[in-house]
Amino acid sequence: MPTYRLEYHSDAVQDLVDIHNLIEDYAGRAIANRKLAEIEAATYRLEDLPKIGSIRNDFAPSLRALPIAGKGVICFTVDDETLTVFIICISYAGSDWASRVKERL
Repeated sequence: MPTYRLEYHSDAVQDLVDIHNLIEDYAGRAIANRKLAEIEAATYRLEDLPKIGSIRNDFAPSLRALPIAGKGVICFTVDDETLTVFIICISYAGSDWASRVKERL
């Protein structure tokens, strides 16, 4: 099975920064760093396992949502022709990922 390439929506990168800042504010830098590493590890697994997660066609065609890190969700699509996983948003702690997906597509 080929390895897929990860591509991030520009706002998804900011999602990671915002998640880190949120966790750091209430739990400290060390815990925020650990949680972010856990989220990033789940994202990198998509290179080898791009078809995991629930299909959420009710929000967008071919959208997948993957629960991560206890309180998070990665929303992404998979393009088998270009072998690309496109990360649309990463949400955490109850943030409204569905609205973010709709805004970013």
